[in-house]
Amino acid sequence: MTDSARHLGAALADLRDIRDRIAAREDPAFHACFAALRRWQADQVAQFHAERAAAYDGEPLLVFLTQRFYADADWSELTGRPEKVAGAIQHIVDRDRPLVIAIELQAAAERLDADMVDALLAGDGGRLTPRTYVRAMRRVGRHEDRAQQIRWLEELIELVADYADNRAAHWGFKLARTPARTFGLARTYELLAEGFEAMRTATDLKTGVHDVIAAQRARLERLLGTPLTHD
Repeated sequence: MTDSARHLGAALADLRDIRDRIAAREDPAFHACFAALRRWQADQVAQFHAERAAAYDGEPLLVFLTQRFYADADWSELTGRPEKVAGAIQHIVDRDRPLVIAIELQAAAERLDADMVDALLAGDGGRLTPRTYVRAMRRVGRHEDRAQQIRWLEELIELVADYADNRAAHWGFKLARTPARTFGLARTYELLAEGFEAMRTATDLKTGVHDVIAAQRARLERLLGTPLTHD
């Protein structure tokens, strides 16, 4: 297995582990609050960035990122067999670093969300309002983890922005549908295809996403009451 495949396999195993730990929680209140928190965060982020997304024709991409990727995506097709998937993914995409980042982002989000739920339940009985949300965020902290999420997003957009406008890459990806099904990765392919098409609808993708990332960093710093670290 190549180093690249090993990195992907490790990221998938990490996501599987955090999802397994969350699923093993026996408190129904935890799971109800976890689901509510993720819906609430997705809606809040979508509302906050709506005007910026519209300025770059990026509404489909915003919906994809906040709903399909963050809130709704089913990663079990990947996490059920990390090593096998890591070896097969080269037949679907020619560079797996963007997928590694996506998996790392999802794992980090689920860890932070689980900690947020624990803080909400401990401090406010699971009640979710703008005020209780801020209290929970500041109680959880994890500033470096949140800063790392921003850095991953910045790296991701640098990797995929030009790819989205590359016609050869676009058609090459379309041809990967059959191999994806052959390797049992049909749902993963459809998710990636949806994201790919959403990126292609946006104008000046790199500038638009950097504007969104800058605004999101500032938003997080206001919520946390402290600056995030920069590299």
